Amino acid sequence: MITETQPYYNYQNYLQDQYGGDLYSIPIDLNFGCPHRGKDNSGGCTFCPESGARAQQTINSNTIEEQIADAVDFAKKRYGAKRFMAYIQAFTGTFAETSEQRRIYEHILQILPFEALHIGTRPDCIDDDILEFLTDMQKQMDIRIELGVQTTNNKTLSKINRRHTWEQSKEAIQRLHNKGIPVITHVILGLPGESLHDFIETADKLAQLPLSGIKIHNLHVIKNTALADEYLKDPFPIMNEHEYLDALIEFIRRTPADVPIIRIQTDTPPDDLIAPKWVTSKGQLIDALVQHMNWRLAYQGELTKNPPPSPYQEITPEEIKTDDGSITFWSDTFKEHYHTSVGAKSEAIHKYIEPSLLADELTRKNVRLLDVCFGLGYNTLYACKTALADKNAHQLDVVALEVDRRVVKNASAATKDPWCSDAVTNLFNNNLHREKNISIELQWGDARHTARLLAETQPFDIIFLDAFSTQRNSELWTVDFFKTLKALITPNGRLLTYCSSLPVISGLIDAGFHVGRTKDVGRIRGGSIATLSEKNITEPLSEKTLGDIKNTIRGVPYRDPQGSASNRDILKAREEVIKQRKTVGSGQWELAADKRRWIGWDYRQ
Repeated sequence: MITETQPYYNYQNYLQDQYGGDLYSIPIDLNFGCPHRGKDNSGGCTFCPESGARAQQTINSNTIEEQIADAVDFAKKRYGAKRFMAYIQAFTGTFAETSEQRRIYEHILQILPFEALHIGTRPDCIDDDILEFLTDMQKQMDIRIELGVQTTNNKTLSKINRRHTWEQSKEAIQRLHNKGIPVITHVILGLPGESLHDFIETADKLAQLPLSGIKIHNLHVIKNTALADEYLKDPFPIMNEHEYLDALIEFIRRTPADVPIIRIQTDTPPDDLIAPKWVTSKGQLIDALVQHMNWRLAYQGELTKNPPPSPYQEITPEEIKTDDGSITFWSDTFKEHYHTSVGAKSEAIHKYIEPSLLADELTRKNVRLLDVCFGLGYNTLYACKTALADKNAHQLDVVALEVDRRVVKNASAATKDPWCSDAVTNLFNNNLHREKNISIELQWGDARHTARLLAETQPFDIIFLDAFSTQRNSELWTVDFFKTLKALITPNGRLLTYCSSLPVISGLIDAGFHVGRTKDVGRIRGGSIATLSEKNITEPLSEKTLGDIKNTIRGVPYRDPQGSASNRDILKAREEVIKQRKTVGSGQWELAADKRRWIGWDYRQ
């Protein structure tokens, strides 16, 4: 069942529905090989290692008995496993004479009381004899075929040397289904030359077939494979975590709600993996998938012919009236209000629009504005009102970045200003609002990712950075994110933020900005202005602030070199740097720069 807390049909729910509880997979390599591999192990799929993707827990096991014993021992110790399924994982599980298959499979089922048998195989290794054999086996054991489809694009299949076509995959799925044998397909997202269009096409075509599950893998480039040779000679794009999440969500939205998503990520030993080098763990990826689906109001099956009802309830957050009469919300995700009590409207005007000199800029030229963290929209909307108020003002083009569709949906209903309500409604429904001399484009997703996608666009004259606090949303307060924003700003542009904490100021300076203060609004301290042109700083930082940044641990900035670390990991890593600095001593800190390491990278890099 699809719910808000579980917006896709996951493996655990599938096991509960199918077997009444957890069933642990025991991977087995029968050494059958593959039809397009030579006896010397040459050939095969370009992405597949020599081991045929054999499980690591049995990599040193020899006989079938040893493999089962080692895998069971591993599952018991790590997971407390008590119930098991046999999984013929490596190579092709039906690439042998049916008499040999029958002998081996019956032997396997005598070694341990397995409750199910999953056989990994290829579409071109399902013939009449195999179907007859599997049908017989199905009478004594719950059998499922895990079929390597990978993609529905025949050009890609040829390029990765699959030696079968999509049409063969489709036929094999249908024939197995007709015999009453459930099919779980394997799909790879990120194959060379493929784009989101190809992933969506694969999802749409598979959605038309009778499937009992899907395993989705992100592409791994593994050492000593043909794909590795290709990648090292002429590197092709490999998806990062953000790109993969986007692709994964779009795939799941097009997968029927009753088809379990059994897997969303593949595993490769770090020493064997060339790319990608992610910092996100499997557990973190699963958590991020659920969170981002919630933010986007996305759920499995919503784009299929027979979508289930949305699991998201129409819950309007409590409207919190601020001192200037404007409305704000509380964020359950970040555990903070979107604005201070002084007022959402007042903050937009006094913290962002006035110090950006937007009105003056519009009298002279067209202005491009980047609003990082759109939220309820006040910063963007009052910037647009500034442009609309002056009939002689030039064009204002705004690109706004936001991760949470829910807050924008609720903001459109909460605002008491009809113009603002209409504009926000347009943005929620169409991601775009245009009128007279203004345009607003809203882009959804993690700002670390969506900001990078703007690199090829025209630079921005003004950037508003209005993320949640550094302790709740450190991902958008790092040196590395500031460098991304630096690449997007014009030489004379201005970046405005309410935050003036030492780690943020230090991070902006490390990223190459000149930094100054802006006046305080509803806070003890004022905000910050960052610019590439020092002449734009009217209130420079005090000598004390500069001294604290240089000489104390308070000025240690936040770091996220790959742009995908979690808030918790960023904060934890900063604490590790602070501990190192305390150990070294402030007097020796600069001298030790060449020796400092922080979670695998040079801290001042």
